[in-house]
Amino acid sequence: MAPTIQVREAVEADRDVLMGFHRALYQDHRDEVVSKQDLPLVEYRDYERILRHDLDTLLSDRSSHVLVAESQGVVVGYITGRTTVERRRVLSRRGVVEDWYVVPESRGSGAGSRLLHEIEARFAAAGCEVIESATWSGNEGARRAHDALGFREIRVMYRKRIKD
Repeated sequence: MAPTIQVREAVEADRDVLMGFHRALYQDHRDEVVSKQDLPLVEYRDYERILRHDLDTLLSDRSSHVLVAESQGVVVGYITGRTTVERRRVLSRRGVVEDWYVVPESRGSGAGSRLLHEIEARFAAAGCEVIESATWSGNEGARRAHDALGFREIRVMYRKRIKD
């Protein structure tokens, strides 16, 4: 029998594991799915400070959702997001998934879909009419997960480095 996945709000005691996941998503995993030639197009200066600030902001912002998935008492993934309103759009209230990560050994366990369904329910309760999420173009696993969970690819972003 597969372990049960529980999803809950992140708490201050989760900070270290969340920072590890944040680092894994934006550095380690990024390096697996973004080609070396494209890394300069997505890299930041002082990444550790940026990641810490980003996580601090998420945890302190009352409009953000930070959820974790646990399996047998061990946190195996997280998802973050916030509600945005763009009044010019027909579907103006959007739930935006910002981070979504599950440790490699727990992928396929249902943790990722449980996280997504829980944040989607919170977005719906906040009156959101649409949910959006983004991933790196080379992240085939995330692209398959989005497709399986009913997302449609709507926009593709391009970047090009301007040479001196």
